Amino acid sequence: MKKLVLSLCVLLPNIVFAQSNVELINARQLAFVNIENQSEQVEDMIDEDAPNWNEIESISYELSKHSQLLTTAFPESSQDGSKAKEAVWNKPEKFNQLMQEMDSGFVQLYQASQQQDKALAEAGLEQAQDTCNACHRSYRSRF
Repeated sequence: MKKLVLSLCVLLPNIVFAQSNVELINARQLAFVNIENQSEQVEDMIDEDAPNWNEIESISYELSKHSQLLTTAFPESSQDGSKAKEAVWNKPEKFNQLMQEMDSGFVQLYQASQQQDKALAEAGLEQAQDTCNACHRSYRSRF
């Protein structure tokens, strides 16, 4: 009985940790999927002759929230099971910088949507998307 209790005390935290790791990875992946889909949607909307600024503002707000979540979604112990390269955790400085640049682009997009400034919205979205591409080239595993 003592061995069973001792075994549970040792194994249970690892099981809980593994479950929370899976949940964190799933949350990151969902945020990235939403960013990809919503970025494309906003890009199309901005290109319209008469953009629907209320809708762009709403989606831009969601993009900034997804981006903000991602700036804190890669804690040190969250690499097991992730598609991200080890450099995210081993050398996080550049990765964190890219995440901040993406976030900055989405914040700019949101502010531009509030001002109904098409050029500023395009610039913010472009900054965010360029950062996404750079980050994927450097930090996403191919398998």
